Order: sequence, then C-alpha cells, then structure tokens
Amino acid sequence: MSRYDRWLDREAGPVVRPYAVTGGRTDPAGRTVLDLITVISAADPAPAPAGRGGLGPEHRALLRMCRVPVTVADVAADVALPLGVVRVLLGDLIQQGMISVLSPPTQPPQARTDLLKEVLDGLRAL
Repeated sequence: MSRYDRWLDREAGPVVRPYAVTGGRTDPAGRTVLDLITVISAADPAPAPAGRGGLGPEHRALLRMCRVPVTVADVAADVALPLGVVRVLLGDLIQQGMISVLSPPTQPPQARTDLLKEVLDGLRAL
C-alpha cells in the first residue's frame, strides 16, 4: 500500500479535505453574512470561462448553480460540501463580483384573511 492510497476512495475518487478547498479559511471573504435563507444570483448570466480569475472547480460549480436566484441552503444541499465551506466559496465569488446577494423584501407579505380562514376551517375539520 502506497502512502497515497489513504487519500483515494475507490468508489468516490480522490478525497480532498474541506479545509483544503477553502485554503483553511472558515469565514467568508469580507465578513459577508450568508444565512441559509440568503438569496444569491450570478451577476453575469453566462458561465465563467475555465480560467477566469483562477476559479477552482468548486467555485465554478457554485457559479453554475447561481444562474437563477437560489438560497444558500439550496446551493449547500446540492453540492457535496459542508455548509461552512459553501459559505466561504460563495464569499469569494461575491468579493470577485461574480455573484450578488439579492435584497430581501422590505415588508413581509401580508397574510390573506381568506387563506387563514380556510386553514382554520381545515384544522377544525380534523
């Protein structure tokens, strides 16, 4: 057994530790706050070329996922990386201007009384 066999999973391929993907960083660049419900979107709808800004494969995968507005939770659920790593990588993309954080609505949506009455009637019927 060579010294590299422990870094190779026969079914999954080469194993890279999450801290290696982020260069040991645990906080997003610029102290960007990225909650699970933060909505992000690619600033440029076209996919980034492979050599653009020295992006790694993880950055490019996240950028592809952000072609449409998506929450951080949805992005993290779709990639095989821990949430902390995803936040750091998204912070990198935000700092480079490749994705942007969409502002939440200034006012929460008003509940419709007819919908609330239907829910209440449904609960009473149980």
